Formats: sequence, structure tokens, C-alpha cells
Amino acid sequence: MKGDPADSVPEVLSVLVADDEEGMREGMRRILGRNGYRVDVADGGVQAIEMIDAGHYDLALVDLRMPEIDGFEVTDYIARRAGNKTVVVIVSALATVEAAVETTRKGAFDFLVKPFAPADLLSVVGRAERQCRLIREHEKYLVELDGERSLSRSLINSMREGVIVLNLRQEVVLLNPRAEFYLGIRSRPGLTSHDLGFDAGFSDLVDGVLSGETGERLVEKEMGQHHIRTRITPYVRGEEVGGAIVLLHDFTDEWHSQQDKNRFVSMVAHELRGPLAAILNYLNLILDGSLDDEPDRVRELLERSRSRGEALLELVGDLLFLNKRNAGRAEKSLEKLDLAQVLREELSFVEGHAARAEVTLSFEAEEGMFSFVADRGDMDRVFLNLMFNGIKYNRPGGTLVVSLRRTDDGSWFEVSFRDSGIGMTEEEMKNLFEDFFRVINSRTRTIPGTGLGLSTAKRVASEYNGRITVESEPDVGSTFTVLLPAGDESHG
Repeated sequence: MKGDPADSVPEVLSVLVADDEEGMREGMRRILGRNGYRVDVADGGVQAIEMIDAGHYDLALVDLRMPEIDGFEVTDYIARRAGNKTVVVIVSALATVEAAVETTRKGAFDFLVKPFAPADLLSVVGRAERQCRLIREHEKYLVELDGERSLSRSLINSMREGVIVLNLRQEVVLLNPRAEFYLGIRSRPGLTSHDLGFDAGFSDLVDGVLSGETGERLVEKEMGQHHIRTRITPYVRGEEVGGAIVLLHDFTDEWHSQQDKNRFVSMVAHELRGPLAAILNYLNLILDGSLDDEPDRVRELLERSRSRGEALLELVGDLLFLNKRNAGRAEKSLEKLDLAQVLREELSFVEGHAARAEVTLSFEAEEGMFSFVADRGDMDRVFLNLMFNGIKYNRPGGTLVVSLRRTDDGSWFEVSFRDSGIGMTEEEMKNLFEDFFRVINSRTRTIPGTGLGLSTAKRVASEYNGRITVESEPDVGSTFTVLLPAGDESHG
């Protein structure tokens, strides 16, 4: 190809020569062919249009005076068919200003007057070649730009944060799907910051950012069930502010976590304060000497203090367990357990408590194997809690029946704890498995407890894909049922 290789296009330039004079078109074909161009020829306008339809040409050399379809129509057709992808050079003896203007208006790039020397032809074609290169580079740039824009748009649309871009008139120029979701609106022409559903002061904050009077601003807002933190920052073009970027970050989980933390601290403080205050009051009564002559009364207060102290120790133990489990630091030692043997050993452990409360224990188990892979401490935490509750919330002369069976379909181990105690109402059972919840009424007021036992038992059971249910009737009793998946050797 003619010219410096560094300046040439990567591929051989394809040229269409359309001229009804055989000698002229053949002469141009030979000159251009010898200089590295790929050349096709057409003997008139009709054939030229057919060839344009059949394939792409980088350059078309078109004579104005051709039969049937002249060069003006061919030039106009190429402009409509190929746009600026085909560079048109008029080669004609019709050297008038009007012809040059008309062909230029129809899309021609240059004009070569017949007759011409080979050097003149190569010079015009060389200029056209450079134009082709510019067109290709421009198209490549547009493709790359479009790709970058598509990538940027895809990235913005896939962000977990909502993104809003405002221009200097506070018109919305971009609103990604997450922002549409948070705001409950769809992007549309004419949308402004006033249509986004923020408080009236939001536009003033944006104004401050756009004017440069203030830097980044943060706003927190509740949007439906979401708590959104809004960050407003300027975006700069050159050295001037071109608009504002608004990022919507959903911190609902963080908000709920903080609320849970505050509620947890409040409940812990409340649960610790009551027993500690009672112990201190009992000790003050003893220490001030007013009960020196009442040894039985002193012993009663000391026993109450011990009971409250044991409850506090139990609470601290439960809190430490919850902290370790939530932080993932609780150690587990998984082993294959026989649930029937585990329950027998646990019933033996609580026999003394049951005897003092005058509650009769019994155990019922179906024949068969009840192998379950778990941490023994986890099973003790679940089963012992329900056993102690069945004793504490029972009545003198009452019973606690622990039973073990497979469900009818064989897919679950069912461990039931049925007591004949004081029972609960439907209302009292609603929040039974929440942290620190305790049923407080005239029958339970004096019974010590942390309010964490059942919530912890349920949490541990769920870690083994199990669950706990309860049925209860006031003055009749309660039945807690633990369901653990049978036949799975990979629990915990």
C-alpha cells in the first residue's frame, strides 16, 4: 500500500471504481492495484449499486456521467447505504462549482477532474485513505467508549448501594435499580431531587454541595422497612463542580444489630440489678444486727441470698455461652451419642432437685437405636434446661415424663418433656423463646431463672437442624418437644 507503513490502515483498502469508460476504469484499476489496493470495477451506476449492496468498500471512485443511474444518485445511495464508512471521490470531467457543491452535499469527500495523471489519482486516494483511517479509528473509539459505558453502567446497576447522579440543576441524570428500589420510584425524564421523597432540607444540602459551600454530607432516613444512610458528594469535571453523586447505603442490619445490642445490655442490667439488690438488702439486714436473736430468720435470708447468687451465676454462664457461640469461639467435640443413654444420665443428675421439689421423674423410650452425632455439652444444654423447667414450674406431688421415640415417618427423633405443672396461657407462650423472656405471674414470681434457657436451647437445637415446640394449658401442665433429624451422621 502506498505511503508510510506507520500511517497505513491495518488492512488492504478496498476500492470500487465506477465509470462507464472502459479505458478509464481499467487504467485506474491498474494504477491502484500496483500500489497495493484491492480494486473492483463497475461499468455503470446500476452495477455499482449492486456491488455496494453485495459487500463493503472503503473507497468508491465514481464518475458523474453514467447511463441509467448517474454519479449523483450513486453518491447519494452510498451515503444512505453505508453512511460515512465508504469514502466517495468523484472522478469526472464535469468540473463545475455546482457539481462539486452538489456531490459534496450528497456526501462526497473529494473531487478529481479528468483527465488526470497517475500521481494526481494516487494523491487523492492517499487523502481518502487517511480519511478511512480516521473513520476506522473513530469507530473503534466509539466502540471502546460504548463498551466502557456499558461496563460502567453494568457495575453501577449491580451495586448494592443506590446511586443517584444530579446535574447542576438538580435534575436526575442517573438512577440505578437499587436506588429505584429504595425510593420506590422509576427513572423518567424530568425527574429532579424534589421528586425523590427526601425531606425538604435535602435539596438545600445538595445546593450546598454543588456550590462548594459544604463538602460531603450524610443524611439518615427510614424508607419503608429500610434504614438508609445517604451520602452526598460533589463530582468534579476539570476544576469545576459538575453535579452531585448521592449514594444510598442500607444499614438496616447494622441498625437492628445496634438496637438488639442496646436491648440486650438493658435486659442484662435489669436481670443483674434485681438479684444483686436483693442479696445486698438481705446482707444489710443481717449485718446491722437487727436479726441477731432470730437465727432461723438469718438462715432464711442467707438461703435466699444463695439462691439469688446461684441464679446470677447461671445467668453469667448463659451469657458467656451465648457470647462464645455468637462469636464462633464455642468449642465442639462431635461424637456419636445414644440419646436414650444421654437422657438416662441427665435424669439421674436431676433426681436430687426433683426429690426436693416433690416431683416424680419417669422415662419412656421405644425400642431401637437412637444414634445422633453431636456435642454432648450441646445436648445437655437443651435437655437439662427442659428437665429443670419441668421440675421448677411443677407442683408438689407432680410428675415429669421424659419420652423418646421416632416419628411415624422415621425421619425425626422426638424427645418430649411432659409435666403436670402450672402451665401457660396462649398469650404467655407468644414470646417464650426470646432472650430474657420469663412468664411472670403470681405462680412464677418467686421461681428463679435467667430468661435465657429456652432461647439458648432453641438456638442450639436449630444448629443441628432441629426445632422445639410447646403445648401448654394453665393448671394442667406443659409439653416441650425437641425434634432432631434422624439418620444424619453429620450434625453440628
